Amino acid sequence: MVAVTISGVTAIAYMTLSEWGQYGTAMVPQSARIQGWLGGAPYLFATASMKQFDDRASVDRSIVDHVAGPRTKRAVREIQQLDELLPQDEAFQQAITVLRPNEEKDCELVAELVHDGRLQKLFVMVHHEKYPIRVWLDAMGALNLHTGAAAKPVDPILRTAAETIQQEEYNGLKSGRGKDAVVQLVHAFAAHGHPADPEQWARAYFAVGGSFNHAATISNLVEEVRCGVRHRVKPAYREDIYDTVATRSDGKEGI
Repeated sequence: MVAVTISGVTAIAYMTLSEWGQYGTAMVPQSARIQGWLGGAPYLFATASMKQFDDRASVDRSIVDHVAGPRTKRAVREIQQLDELLPQDEAFQQAITVLRPNEEKDCELVAELVHDGRLQKLFVMVHHEKYPIRVWLDAMGALNLHTGAAAKPVDPILRTAAETIQQEEYNGLKSGRGKDAVVQLVHAFAAHGHPADPEQWARAYFAVGGSFNHAATISNLVEEVRCGVRHRVKPAYREDIYDTVATRSDGKEGI
């Protein structure tokens, strides 16, 4: 599966750590599957911390040894070094494997490199399926190498709702009109059969280029709505906001 970027196309795939290891029974065949998708040596890996990578017990080191092999040409860099390592105005021709990104700054950089068209082929080893990077990958249409399929595309009307939220993020989404907008939209959509599902809303937000920071805020607010929290918010839109978003989603008119 490929993600359309601002200046090109990036082929993206991923696998979770549990899918790769399967209690130590599947690392060899799963690594072979990753090798086949990457296209062979030379390999370039990006880890969050070289200090942790150099530890003999490092999970990332184990992944690299299985995927690339000790005698294969390979290089390992820190994720934050990728911005300087990669060309600024064209897609890097070599496939890159990013290992278990979790910190917001690392996830944001990976997303930025994709959106700017600076990567031709990206594989991400996800530490846990609940991590935000996995939600982002699904939003980008990434291929899950374990299942052999990508997640279903984001519902167009949720995508349009996410674009509406983007218009309010300039002052943040944790309070004020930004929070008002998120909460009202989630309630309005829930009333029309769209569950208050934190992952679905975050995925929609990622699909329109949203940041990890704001996506986390949206997820938290949606979870609170799902749990029945009564937010003190002011109406940010008219009561018929769902119909308005639906109309915009159909391409008939703007808000």
